[in-house]
Amino acid sequence: MFAKHVQGRISGQAHSAVPEGTFEEHHARRGFEGEVSQLYHAHPTTNWLRVEGPIRPRGIQITDLATADASNPRALPTLLMFNDDIKISVSKRSAAMPYYFRNADGDTLLLTQSGSGTLVCDYGTLTYGPLEYLVIPKGTNYRLIPDEGVEHLTYVVQTREPIVLPERGPLGHFLPFDRGVLDVPRLDAREDVPAPADASGEWEVLVTRDGELSSIFYAFDPADVEGWTGSLAPFRLRLADIRPLTSERLDVPPMTHATFQSGDNWIVTMAPRPMQSAEDAERAQPYHRNVDYDEVIVPLGTPDGRRVGPPPGLMSVTPGGMNHGPNQARLAVARDRLPIYVWNIDTARPLHYTDAFAAGEIPDFAQRESFRG
Repeated sequence: MFAKHVQGRISGQAHSAVPEGTFEEHHARRGFEGEVSQLYHAHPTTNWLRVEGPIRPRGIQITDLATADASNPRALPTLLMFNDDIKISVSKRSAAMPYYFRNADGDTLLLTQSGSGTLVCDYGTLTYGPLEYLVIPKGTNYRLIPDEGVEHLTYVVQTREPIVLPERGPLGHFLPFDRGVLDVPRLDAREDVPAPADASGEWEVLVTRDGELSSIFYAFDPADVEGWTGSLAPFRLRLADIRPLTSERLDVPPMTHATFQSGDNWIVTMAPRPMQSAEDAERAQPYHRNVDYDEVIVPLGTPDGRRVGPPPGLMSVTPGGMNHGPNQARLAVARDRLPIYVWNIDTARPLHYTDAFAAGEIPDFAQRESFRG
């Protein structure tokens, strides 16, 4: 047993029956799973006058961002944020890669916001479409071949540590998804796709290692694998196959919705689901100061493409230690369902921003009340 100290007006059950006239704030270590206290304030902790310095929340509308690979097939995704563990980029590639790409610095995760295409790699061929993840292990040779005639937007996450599925413990094998829904490339499914050989007949493998680029050239297609076996391979996960956990009486912590883990970094998918409905349950996530993580949030839209909630691609970043929580409009609407997919990355190390992020940044983002949750 552990001691739980009490001072003043509180609720005996966190996130429920908050004392009238107070606003609950979650102060914890390791997100929502470490040591914790609930503070009951007289005012919302996001009601700041202004925020000065690098701790301020920042935002960017990804759909409005120009990327080099939208017009230049050789260009790489546009880097927005990074630290020693993770890089977060965006791609609007409209033409096939004229090379195979090999990330020798870590694993790669692709999340398609819009568009579709084909992944061709050592392990075979795998198609992809909107609201789908592709996870590509470190060192894999792969090419992306976007379909023509559609708008493409893909989020790209590169991690130093392997991308793995979190341990689920008592939840068992089937939540939030059965591993049987994961698809791997097939050698017998190769499609008629443009060859990356240049006019001289050379095939290029573009390799990134320690942040530097090198090229390896062949006189043949280097993805000439005729068979493979093992547990290491690229795979696809459709967001539609995620079955979120719900609770009638209490908000389910974001980490419960974690889809992938890379070292101390978490990649979370919050899928459409019923909200807590009990009379004494709070209908929104509590205010919190996420002191151990920088928090990246991106609304992805509804499964059927309806325009509900924030616009898809509105990326917000709340640095660790900054107050965070629902805005006043959100608190005023007791919605009974989360209607959209929301993508969340929690990074243990502070994120640094590139010039590309700064160039597209929404001015005075921290002052916009509608973006404070």
